[in-house]
Amino acid sequence: MAEKLKNAPIYFAIAQVRHNAILSVRDYLAAIQEGVRKAGYPDFAPTFTVAFNFPAGTSEEQVKPPTPQQVERFVFSNLRKTRGFILEPNALSFQATEYESYEDFSAEFFRGLGIIHKIVGINFSDRLGLRYLDAVSPMSNDEELWSYLVPGVLGLVRHLPKAIDNVAHSFSETLITTSVGNVTARVFIRNAALGFPMDLQPLGLQIADRFTRVNGPHAILDTDAAWQTREEFDIALLRRRLGELHEKSESVFDATVTEHAKAAWR
Repeated sequence: MAEKLKNAPIYFAIAQVRHNAILSVRDYLAAIQEGVRKAGYPDFAPTFTVAFNFPAGTSEEQVKPPTPQQVERFVFSNLRKTRGFILEPNALSFQATEYESYEDFSAEFFRGLGIIHKIVGINFSDRLGLRYLDAVSPMSNDEELWSYLVPGVLGLVRHLPKAIDNVAHSFSETLITTSVGNVTARVFIRNAALGFPMDLQPLGLQIADRFTRVNGPHAILDTDAAWQTREEFDIALLRRRLGELHEKSESVFDATVTEHAKAAWR
């Protein structure tokens, strides 16, 4: 188990399992809401997003505009808006802007998954994902961002005079393939207010105050780990697989930040 950091830089975490589609999920909604409400997530809100279905086939079909489809999702959050579940017909996600430890985070995820499975009876899973966003910024005014990150993820920004004052962004990405899943490690360096990647936004949650104050040179570590194989639904197996994804994510984090950074966050 990795060392627990008192001022850990995680500002958003999300775990997700994708499973067989349950098109009648609305029929189970009242029972699901009651289950997660009793588990500490009483705030409920339906949300809608638009997905585009891009045609694949002949060249004539491919030139047709994509068909928009409205996707309904149901969000169940705690009172403080720091944790919550996102229910879709084919997936359950657990998101958090308050992250104490992996043990606590994963226990809540599987608690919610157990409630859903008991009510609807999931048949199989085909993807398990775990994604962390870390905000890395100097802890004091006399420090530089460079002392928190290893040289390999800094790009040109570190080497150009006054680059951090003028650069729009710097980006690096590494894909790591392992026997327990793939990990995509991205590092964004910016001189602006802290934000989120374009493909990931928290639904209905509030960011911790200490992260809303990040506005200046900083880096976002976006660690995205996933296992993709269709398997009979088994919570014990999913629990083991998620633990393996977490271990790989921790290894990536340790390889990206410096000892100086870890000392500053203790």
